[in-house]
Amino acid sequence: MTTDSPSKHSLLRLFLATLILTPISGMADENVTSVDIESIVVTGRRDQQDLNQLIGAVGQVNSEELKRIAHAHINQAGSRIPGVWLSRGNGQELLASVRSPVFTGAGSCAEILTTEDGLPIRPTGMCNVNQLFEINTEQASELEVWRGPGTVFYGSNAMHGVINFVSPMINDNHLSLQLGSHGYRRVKLGWKALEGAQSWQIAANGVSDGGFKDESGFDQQKVSIKHGWSNAEIKTQTHITAVNLNQETAGYIKGFESYKDSAVWKTNPNPEAYRDASAVRLSSRISGETQWGGYNSEWQVTPYVRRSSMTFLQHYLPGQALEKNGQTSAGLQANYQFNRTDTNKIWIGADVEWADMWVEESQANPLGTPDNVRFQGQHYDFEVESDQFALFANTEWQASDKLTLEAGLRYESLHYDYQNNMIDGSTRDDGTLCNSDSGSCRYYRPLDRSDSADNVNYHIGAHYDLNDRVGAFVRIASAYRAPQINELYRLQKEQAISTIKPEQLDSLEAGLRYQTKQWFTELSLYKMKKDQVIVKDSDSYIVNDAKTSHRGIEWLMRYQINSDWQLTSVAAWAEHQYSYLRLYRDINIDGNDIDTAPRWQGSAQLLYQPSKNTSLELEWVYRGKYFLDPQNAHTYAGHSLVNLRGQQTYGAWEFAAQITNLADRRIADRADYAFGSYRYFVGEGRGIGLEVKRLF
Repeated sequence: MTTDSPSKHSLLRLFLATLILTPISGMADENVTSVDIESIVVTGRRDQQDLNQLIGAVGQVNSEELKRIAHAHINQAGSRIPGVWLSRGNGQELLASVRSPVFTGAGSCAEILTTEDGLPIRPTGMCNVNQLFEINTEQASELEVWRGPGTVFYGSNAMHGVINFVSPMINDNHLSLQLGSHGYRRVKLGWKALEGAQSWQIAANGVSDGGFKDESGFDQQKVSIKHGWSNAEIKTQTHITAVNLNQETAGYIKGFESYKDSAVWKTNPNPEAYRDASAVRLSSRISGETQWGGYNSEWQVTPYVRRSSMTFLQHYLPGQALEKNGQTSAGLQANYQFNRTDTNKIWIGADVEWADMWVEESQANPLGTPDNVRFQGQHYDFEVESDQFALFANTEWQASDKLTLEAGLRYESLHYDYQNNMIDGSTRDDGTLCNSDSGSCRYYRPLDRSDSADNVNYHIGAHYDLNDRVGAFVRIASAYRAPQINELYRLQKEQAISTIKPEQLDSLEAGLRYQTKQWFTELSLYKMKKDQVIVKDSDSYIVNDAKTSHRGIEWLMRYQINSDWQLTSVAAWAEHQYSYLRLYRDINIDGNDIDTAPRWQGSAQLLYQPSKNTSLELEWVYRGKYFLDPQNAHTYAGHSLVNLRGQQTYGAWEFAAQITNLADRRIADRADYAFGSYRYFVGEGRGIGLEVKRLF
């Protein structure tokens, strides 16, 4: 496949320019302030780890960066991590990509695990592609993305990566108001209190947005409440978070490069579309230390409960059926870490989870003729109860002063009990047949049944310190994901459930890190293969025989030019391809690029910070060319954007301003080709945001 030459050359120029700026060993300016790199991550083991010794690749957006970005949508933060694209739909909708194409479809959300403080925010069988809006990302203390298969501390869904948010941590009591283009208004509150051994915290925000396009606004409210308690032996932190979203959804606009057409780029072809969603989660992390064999040991237990519901119009499909879904779930994470010797640590743990999930789909209006297979009426109404159990073990051995080895193994068992609340089969909801060649309607409802999946994943890795500045790692890992309930039980045209098995992934990666007083850089290379990939074929059947391959190079650089200036950049080159014979409209896609998988993407930020009270940042974000269909017959050319942000503090008052899409470029946040047409989610034009914060 060919790549977009201008995009490739732009990123290569950025890479070469950064290398030129690299200080030669021993010639660094000793008067320059150290690079502000967050060196602690929690994603790999659900607990703190030193980033420089990590066997794996984790990208971070720390609290200061999140505060500076003040994102209206989380994709504004995701662009700072190499190999990550949190593609924006309308309002708060998104599709995620981590070392992967942008996934779409019923089970696409299961390719990447979404967590908060290490806890999955949804049960294994019922994720949602837009589920990041169920986290208080606007006030999170950190965003971490583990790239590649998760460790054995995580199970199903941690295939291409883990997106983890560290929950809000309030440092100062405050109240802020933000105003922006298109009627954007947001208020944020932060409050904390300490009384003896107890601590309390509230982080809350509310947003009202008029929408860039016609009839596309949303209202959203989020609150995170924490209570902490500790004594000499035990610490507890209880966290409850709740979110609510009411969104008027704008659909795709159609036609080749229609996002450049002033007559249509702000129009909403689906003013009837909407999404209403809510979620609440409660967890309590209990931890402590004990003695084992003369060494300190650590343990933690985290019970949790979750509930969510959603109603939305499937405006992107013929017939525009209405979907309602929800889940109630509870579980427990537990692990124990002990030292066998001064050089050997071992973790053992167990995860258990129960969930009750339900899905309904109905179509209010007729589509075409009365005998259309997408018939008017109820399509699905089913419930699934799941039970999940996992055991894992992990060990780390300090083989020498320079060499660290790690290995882990996880076993996980998942069981579904499915109950159909409608008439079985592929008839209409009244039992009559559709007048097609076979008489069957499009929607197939299986008989009540039970299904189980047992899986094992592992990882083996090593880290070696070449010297006090340079470290290298290598890692071999596997991952899996169980089929989602929408893939197993929301079928079409007499499909067979027994053919749908868990996806499997094998990964090999290596990385190099270099750090001095002025400079931090990380270079990662990876290669992955996936089997039993669950996809829809050209006849809209869910099949489980796909194979894909993934390889790429990622890099992160942060360079402190002097005490006032800092340059940061990330870049990724990737090749995501189909690796099996499949005909799409008589075209063999074996060896083709997977659709919505740019070869090149990256960003750069130039920060001017002459004092702790003043900062100004210029940002460049780049997305390369990508194909829009498996046949690789249609493309999106890619785009680049420039953003500008500034902050100023006067005593107890903080002021911030930003201009997004400074050059007012016409872009598509995401493009695809379906139902015989180019389709675009239009990116916003130039936007202005102002924020004032009062500290108390």
